[in-house]
Amino acid sequence: MVPGFTELAHELVDGFGERGSVELIGEFAEPYASRVLCRLIGLPEDEWAQVARWADDLGKSFGVRVREDLPRIERALEGLYGYCDAVVRDRAAAPRDDLVSDLVRAQQEGRLSAEELSVALVFLVFAGMETTRNQLGLAVQTLLAHPEQWRLLAERPELGRNAVEEVMRVNPTVTWITREALEDVDLGDGLVVRAGDIVQVLSHSAGTDPRAQPDPSFDITVEHPMHMGFGGGVHHCLGHWVARLDMAVALPVLAARMPDARPDGPGEWLPVSGNTGAVRYPLVFTPTPAGGR
Repeated sequence: MVPGFTELAHELVDGFGERGSVELIGEFAEPYASRVLCRLIGLPEDEWAQVARWADDLGKSFGVRVREDLPRIERALEGLYGYCDAVVRDRAAAPRDDLVSDLVRAQQEGRLSAEELSVALVFLVFAGMETTRNQLGLAVQTLLAHPEQWRLLAERPELGRNAVEEVMRVNPTVTWITREALEDVDLGDGLVVRAGDIVQVLSHSAGTDPRAQPDPSFDITVEHPMHMGFGGGVHHCLGHWVARLDMAVALPVLAARMPDARPDGPGEWLPVSGNTGAVRYPLVFTPTPAGGR
């Protein structure tokens, strides 16, 4: 699928390159992440915008304003469940060569319940769209703060994979994870977590902990920097291959097509919560012709 990711990234840049300005999230990160996921799962690509809106609203369940956002979250759940259930019925009647058809087949063979299939699809759509969109915005923000690294990425697109890992080390979209203590835990210094307590674990700090990362400077030439952006163990992200690859393709394309890009104002950002990123991130750059590759 990687050649298709490359074509999609260039297609989107062609849409604003000659203008010399872009609102990165709405014009690139969101359509790119959403359309990649539609292709992967087997959803109609021209319906990406509606699916992305549901995923965006569902993402508010990880924010700090859950009480206020609950009606939007519930409407998004209802809409996304209804949409995914319709897709399942379609694939049951007319299977295709896509992930949904594979999951429907597993359900028909008794390896998934109908409820498990429905939940899996909803979370595949949500997790694959929102997190990649957010991480792309954070990646560009980080790279533009290190212009020498942005230029290097444009000159050496093979560093795209390294860039993804390094960005996720210093500026991940998932900044903490929530866990419930199953038993009492004494963490020392008088801090005791009781069974049933809810704990916010700051996974973000792992990437800059001097015990694991003695040199915290940002460098996309470093191989395999340590980070917890995709979780670990039984909680490791199942979609990490797609997220890593589509971002590794997109970032060098953006760097090559917008070599002098710079922020056009502060933008608008989500609260620093468990899943953060840009809502709006306007950039300006020297206009480039469509098809300039």
